[in-house]
Amino acid sequence: MATVKSKNRTAEARPQSPPATPITREQRYQMIAEAAYFRAQKQGFCGNPAQDWLEAEAEIDRILLHRDQSELSPKQMFQQKLEAQLKELDTLFDNLKLQASLGKAELRTEVEKQLESLAHKRRDAQSKLNELSRRTEGAWEDLKVGTEKAWDEMRQTLNQIAERFR
Repeated sequence: MATVKSKNRTAEARPQSPPATPITREQRYQMIAEAAYFRAQKQGFCGNPAQDWLEAEAEIDRILLHRDQSELSPKQMFQQKLEAQLKELDTLFDNLKLQASLGKAELRTEVEKQLESLAHKRRDAQSKLNELSRRTEGAWEDLKVGTEKAWDEMRQTLNQIAERFR
């Protein structure tokens, strides 16, 4: 490895990989569409297209999230993970709202109450994420546990609501 000298200090030069090219919304959409298609094809086009899409979206978001993480700090990696999870939650939340609106009145009322509870938890998680972004690299760890707990509670509530439609 080459040695690079700069004002009074010597450091080993690491080969730098080129920075990742940002993915546009259209490119992300196309990637999800292709992944959803291949999921449906694997099932002989007999599955649930909405579920295929949601799973493909989560898969693509995970792939995009893990690109070039070697250049990210642990805090940045955690923030990106939470942002992707919140985006996934929002998609599932919207899907459940649609399913609830198409359901029977009694079920719809009950699910809407649960969705409101979930929306409150989602706002809390967004607040924690915002607080996390304001913290320095050295002072963010104390928020990590609370943020992960909030995510687990949201996921649990979401699973309970989704179970009503199975």
